[in-house]
Amino acid sequence: MKKLILILTGVILSSHVFSVQLENVNKGEFDITSTAVSSSKISIDATGKVGKYGRVYVSYNLHTDGYQSDQGLFEGQGMNMEGVTANLTGIWRKKGTNYVVYSLDNLNNGDHNLVYIDIDTLKNKINIEADLASKSAIEKLEKIGGSIQLKK
Repeated sequence: MKKLILILTGVILSSHVFSVQLENVNKGEFDITSTAVSSSKISIDATGKVGKYGRVYVSYNLHTDGYQSDQGLFEGQGMNMEGVTANLTGIWRKKGTNYVVYSLDNLNNGDHNLVYIDIDTLKNKINIEADLASKSAIEKLEKIGGSIQLKK
């Protein structure tokens, strides 16, 4: 987890941004509404309620890296009925019958969310939780002159 935070911090810094605000979206539970599997990706659609965003609709695409089918890149989209949309990107790893996804969400209202996603294929549920930044990631970012501001 700490490595992921550091990698995502590096991505943010590579765009010459030295300060970023991450929104704390708390937790949410989604119901999986459809799943499609192909040789190169798994697509999952779901809906559920998340904090200030209310009812949210998401589509996740878990891409395999071509050599390993238990991890890869992730991209997706999200929206609510109030017009807030999101581009989602990150990485995923298979753990037993679950898929664990780390997503950096970029929303059209200016919010940026770093989210931990647990896709439970047996229960047909998705649990999300904001997992904003570890103390060591913040310390490393501060060493190079950057900062993370958490909005509550």
